Amino acid sequence: MWNRWHLIPLVSFMLLIASACGPAAVQPTLRPTVTPFSTPLPWINTPVAAGTASNPLRMVLIPADFEAAQERASDFETLLSASGVTVDLELAESQADVIRLLCENTSAEEAVVAWVDGLGYASARANLCGEAALMLSSDQTGDLHFGEQAQFIVNDEFGTESVGVLEGRTLCRLGYEDVISWLVPQLWFAQDAYDVAIIDDIEDVEDYAAIVTDVAAGRCAAGTVPASYIETLEDDEALSGVDLARISPPIPYGVLVVPPGLPAERRDPLVSVLVSAASNNERADLLAAFFGEYSIEAVDEEVLTAFNDFIAATGFNFSQASRS
Repeated sequence: MWNRWHLIPLVSFMLLIASACGPAAVQPTLRPTVTPFSTPLPWINTPVAAGTASNPLRMVLIPADFEAAQERASDFETLLSASGVTVDLELAESQADVIRLLCENTSAEEAVVAWVDGLGYASARANLCGEAALMLSSDQTGDLHFGEQAQFIVNDEFGTESVGVLEGRTLCRLGYEDVISWLVPQLWFAQDAYDVAIIDDIEDVEDYAAIVTDVAAGRCAAGTVPASYIETLEDDEALSGVDLARISPPIPYGVLVVPPGLPAERRDPLVSVLVSAASNNERADLLAAFFGEYSIEAVDEEVLTAFNDFIAATGFNFSQASRS
């Protein structure tokens, strides 16, 4: 007797026959593998560091004698070309202009190198615009100096060395832009957490001799003058009535600041040519138009370290400093 268990083998067999007799399955057509051609990448121009004839390196500075510097600018550029670096000289009238050009052009292809004063160097360093490559120096009585120290003097009636002596009293200075008699005292105020507003009156005088005279006479409670000037008065009655209070580290006369993007093959030859020219008496007249009585020397790290520590102690934000 048939039952469902007998039907299973039969059904399976019929399905097998049907599949064998049906149309053959479609097979994929094999195609040869094609190796794709590489797509060329767009051309990228490699930046050329400033210092070539087509892209000169710019050097900006405030000359000691503007008129003479204008007349000798091409001679100075020719001198610098001996380094193998093409330089365009730009003469500025203010530290603010110098710092702006320096800090807005720090890449290799747009580099600007700049001669700045001590506080200009502090600003450039705070803004990460570059590092010191050279310094100006002065030969005084056989000793090489890289900066001027600021000497704070106080009328001897007060018996104190603190800048706080100026609270409610008069300060003598040369003027708003004078580094020694006004800008450095403000750094001392910052170090001692005094507000400049504690000064009752500020008297602008003609020269440093007048500051000493007025402090000694009591017309001003205090003032700040170059330490080198005080040294000329050591045996002079002008110091009678004056106490020599605090003194700053040397404030650099001038620093050549080079941006971090400028490669060594541009920086080093330029530095070498300037140092060599400074030791050549035949170049003295040319360099005097730009640097006055100062010479050019390699960086004195001890001087810069002391100055940098002095600036750091003020807590003053030199990255925001702007000088006219």
